[in-house]
Amino acid sequence: MSVKVHFLLEDLLVEAPAGTPLQRIADAAGADITFGCRTGSCGTCRVRVTEGLGHCGEPGPEERDFLAGLGAPPDQRLACQVVVQGDVAIEYLGL
Repeated sequence: MSVKVHFLLEDLLVEAPAGTPLQRIADAAGADITFGCRTGSCGTCRVRVTEGLGHCGEPGPEERDFLAGLGAPPDQRLACQVVVQGDVAIEYLGL
């Protein structure tokens, strides 16, 4: 099954297999998301999931703690940690 990922700032719509990490999708599509550490501890890849938040895998403890430290709302995630299971729309925020 494939999923559609809409990178809003570039108006870029791409398809990928369900279960693919968002980082891999963004890299392959050339989406304008800056990845620093790629481990969920720097926050440079912070995004807002404007559609399809329920289609993203649950955040792990490190991502959850990092975002809580920023006071980020539930629709914000670290792109390097998200696994896409269904269609989503993504807005890059950065740190």
